[in-house]
Amino acid sequence: MSASRKSDKQRMKIALTNANIWESSQQPTYQGAVVVSDGRIASTHRQGDPLPEVDRTIDAEGGTVMPGLIDGHDHQTYHNTFGPLPMQWRLSRDEQVIRSVIAACDTLRHGITSIREMGAVGATNLSLQRAQQQGVIVGPRIFSCGMPLSITGGHAYEICIEVDGIDAVRAVARQQLKDGADFVKVMASNEQPMPHQQQQTVPQFSLDELRAAADEAHDAGVRLCAHVCGTKALERCLDAGVDSIEHGIYLNRELAQRMKEQGTFYTPTLGIYRANTYPHWMRGGAKAAFCRQLVEDHRASFVHALDVGLRWTIGTDAIVPLVDEMQFLVDEGLSLETVLEAVTITNSQLIERDDELGAVKPGKLADLIVVEGDPLRDLGALKNIRLIMQEGLVFLPDQLLPMLPSETPLAAEDNLR
Repeated sequence: MSASRKSDKQRMKIALTNANIWESSQQPTYQGAVVVSDGRIASTHRQGDPLPEVDRTIDAEGGTVMPGLIDGHDHQTYHNTFGPLPMQWRLSRDEQVIRSVIAACDTLRHGITSIREMGAVGATNLSLQRAQQQGVIVGPRIFSCGMPLSITGGHAYEICIEVDGIDAVRAVARQQLKDGADFVKVMASNEQPMPHQQQQTVPQFSLDELRAAADEAHDAGVRLCAHVCGTKALERCLDAGVDSIEHGIYLNRELAQRMKEQGTFYTPTLGIYRANTYPHWMRGGAKAAFCRQLVEDHRASFVHALDVGLRWTIGTDAIVPLVDEMQFLVDEGLSLETVLEAVTITNSQLIERDDELGAVKPGKLADLIVVEGDPLRDLGALKNIRLIMQEGLVFLPDQLLPMLPSETPLAAEDNLR
């Protein structure tokens, strides 16, 4: 779809009627209508209120209208990938782009209208972002770090820029921002077998290097996020002023309390470690066994996050469906209301777009979904999406190409990474 055609459709005035409207976690659901104009929510109305004249009326048929979902931790190139991840990272740039375009369309089909893209080989995520913004492809609105920073040989170095030392960290962070990144990401730990230690992870980046990354991000007015597990690495990240913690295995009570006091976002990604144990994904026996240990360690440390009550954000790390990740969090003790708040308004705060996203309120972008059922009673309702609207453009799930699994996945090697 060209940018000009996209603009024409955005100018339409549309009314979503006969709806149960879930504005946000602060408001009870009510029956009524939502009017959209010029790609934004123009007004909301209670049932029986007179409606303005519109170009198109869509009957929600009693479905729930709510904000479009936001995935706070995604990698578009990882979707539906079999075998050890390094096999995916070695694919050509052309293959990475093709995978990303298909994944983007499939992501939108599932009601996810925005994502925080957390790293891709060759910064294909920035290319995807530009294509989506220009209306060249259909997909979620993308907020991206470009390529994360890792130490030489560090965690997932294939999708990162390897940097060592304060000056190098500063230079690469600046380059990512110059290239269009919306935030900076660092790989502050690597999870690996440590037979003689209780924590199966090692810290990466010194405190001074992390402070340099934080300074560059904050001076540019953006956030710094960290892939980080292990108490030592977590402490360094909090000392450095990292804004969001991804994964956070081995979080203890003291560090959880510090996160709460500092207002640090927490994206636990419970599902990815579980998914890596499933034979379906063919990660290899050693990887599966190692991730089974991480799943148990993550569950044990997650208790501290629950007890303290952190600033919850939700992300999938690509492999796990977003609704499944939400259900994992509910199973571990979060309320449905907290999970729905996290995947809408708090995730919009994470990407610094809560002025435009995350709630059904006049003035915000018309990123909306219509689902059959009530997600406040059953998260399964989010798997029954009737309609997706992104900035006023209407999509039906069947109109968006589903991403089909390969019938003959690549043979997996037994690889811990």
